[in-house]
Amino acid sequence: MSSSASSRAPSSVANLGCLFDSAGMAVEAFHDEVYVVESSGSLEVDVAVGNVPKGEQNVAYWAARYLLRKVYGRETGLRIVVKKGVPISAGLGSSGATAAATVVAVNELLGIGASAGDLLEAAGAGEAAAAGSPHYDNAAASLFGGIVLVDPRNPRTFITFESPSWLTVILFLKQSSEYSKTKLMRSVLPRSVDLSELSCTSFAAAALAMGLTKGVKRYLSFASEGGSVETTRARYIPGYWEAKTAALRAGAIAFNISGAGPSLFALAEEDLAETVVESVIKLVPGFKPVVTKISSRGALHNVESRR
Repeated sequence: MSSSASSRAPSSVANLGCLFDSAGMAVEAFHDEVYVVESSGSLEVDVAVGNVPKGEQNVAYWAARYLLRKVYGRETGLRIVVKKGVPISAGLGSSGATAAATVVAVNELLGIGASAGDLLEAAGAGEAAAAGSPHYDNAAASLFGGIVLVDPRNPRTFITFESPSWLTVILFLKQSSEYSKTKLMRSVLPRSVDLSELSCTSFAAAALAMGLTKGVKRYLSFASEGGSVETTRARYIPGYWEAKTAALRAGAIAFNISGAGPSLFALAEEDLAETVVESVIKLVPGFKPVVTKISSRGALHNVESRR
């Protein structure tokens, strides 16, 4: 048993267009770090860096609590310190990164031996505190790295992909002033879709999964297909459709909203990244371009312990 443990989790892009709540992509641009030590008191959460709440208002509290109760079988005193690096309320998986790093560090500290499914389920419990209901796409990417498909109903069923080495991710970063932005943006989504949209989305999802498996650019373009989720959320992003058209004309493979937004993402080959940035940024003032790569390393790969 170690006396302290830490983990570092990358930011992520969720949904990838047609894969709503079912896919997450870890990106290297930003990271959260979480440090955990045993204490004689109860479970407490402090924030060393970042303007986020402490204690029970932090997703780290609920992720750790779930892991302790449901997997470890008992609660114990822990002091968790969160160092935020992922921008909050930006659609880049801030809460998922914190939750992922937390459960990995707690598991390491206490020697729990939790399975990957246990860790993802616990991280989803942390996400529920921020979004109002559990969703696992961001947390899965932050836990495992790469691109992850996860069953929204059963997080123990997931598939990880090695990302194509040539693929570049371009983020257009913007933060929302609404702290509970994810919960808000989930509340505005339609409760149902018609059969014609469902059939198109199903094909797009299958084609995109094939593109991820084979690294085929043509099929990766289906990340542009967001259906009614994209249409609804785009109403809150002035200039979105013009920016998307410009990005695709400039050679982007795909363009869509990152998670619940307001940040946007494009997939492109490295030599076209600058052209895509120049084409988009003038249409969405206030967004900051960040050219990055898919992170192959998640929280499970970035864990340390000290005795």
